[in-house]
Amino acid sequence: MIVPITAKVTAVKSGEIAGQSFNAALTLRHSLSIHIQKVAMKNSPTQTVIIASLIAFGLGSFAWGVSRPVAPAQATRIGSIDLGRVLDKLQEKSDWEVQIAALQNQMRDEADSRKKRLEAEKQQASATTDQAEQQRIAEQVVLEGLQLEQWATLKGAELDRENSLMWQSIYRNLREESAKLAESEGYDYIIVNDGVNNIVTSREVKMPMSQQVLEQIGRRQIIFASPTTDVSDKLIVKMNNTHATAPASVGPAKK
Repeated sequence: MIVPITAKVTAVKSGEIAGQSFNAALTLRHSLSIHIQKVAMKNSPTQTVIIASLIAFGLGSFAWGVSRPVAPAQATRIGSIDLGRVLDKLQEKSDWEVQIAALQNQMRDEADSRKKRLEAEKQQASATTDQAEQQRIAEQVVLEGLQLEQWATLKGAELDRENSLMWQSIYRNLREESAKLAESEGYDYIIVNDGVNNIVTSREVKMPMSQQVLEQIGRRQIIFASPTTDVSDKLIVKMNNTHATAPASVGPAKK
């Protein structure tokens, strides 16, 4: 006789009626109370008390679960940046470009000096009537020409390395300052809004213009971001302030 009632209590506690409203729980409680009265006629007083206690506990737990207030989920805060605008306004990038431009000018001046020396040696070889001297100068010009090519290759690699260091440094600082901005402003994400960039095509590219458009569309991550999410100016200010107060060993202009 106890088994059927226990099965009902287990069903209540397992949540079969968990999707019903609080009023439905009260209705169920009333129905079970009537059922208890019927059972009481067939069982001993002790059995009846135990069954009633189990049912009351199960319904009480269910009613608490139904009526308990649920805290609303916290909205995710997202900030966005126009990466191109941020990079254009960075003082660190300007300092790097000044250093790299100076290196390029130095390389160009040295290359011009070497080329002029080679031209002078060629003219000297043409002016001399001594065959042995002509041969010696010609061999020297060939050797210096090869050395110039090797020098240009090494300097090109050096220039590429400086550009690589520039972008690594900028990206590292961009991430660090974005994290600080997100923490201070309460953002969960700061994303690059690439939706601000226009689709561009060029006839000089060896690719159909339709394919150029499709590839650019395929690379897009953001279609639209509200202007209210833009934190580009805040990030620019933070990065420039940090760069201005950086130690002397940090940054291209401070090496």
